Amino acid sequence: MNLTKTTSYSLNVLNYMAQNREVICSANYLHEKLKIPHQYLRQLLTKLSKDGFIHSTRGRNGGFVFSKKISEIFLADIIESTEGLDSFNKCMLGFSDCPFDSKCAMHDFWVDTRERIINELKTKSLEDLILKK
Repeated sequence: MNLTKTTSYSLNVLNYMAQNREVICSANYLHEKLKIPHQYLRQLLTKLSKDGFIHSTRGRNGGFVFSKKISEIFLADIIESTEGLDSFNKCMLGFSDCPFDSKCAMHDFWVDTRERIINELKTKSLEDLILKK
């Protein structure tokens, strides 16, 4: 299971902002710091704003800040926003179809592991990531 580039960039942006909460982060500032392509970053910031993680302030000193406490932003919510948790339902071995009547040897292991991963993502916030550093 691989996370999409959008999810990876979103996590990077939000993690950076969480570590630098004293800074109002403009798109240009985030582009310089994180080296995310400018157009892609703008679309990403719009999506993160629309989904309620951050909001923008206009003006000369404008930029992006969190819409809620970082302790209330869970990793599962970010992944759900960018690609959906259904991405975890894909076969671990890369098969396109999973016939439950003739499941592979990895099936039960992956189902249990997937559930543990999703449950962990639902309990880990941006704040938890920062406290680990």
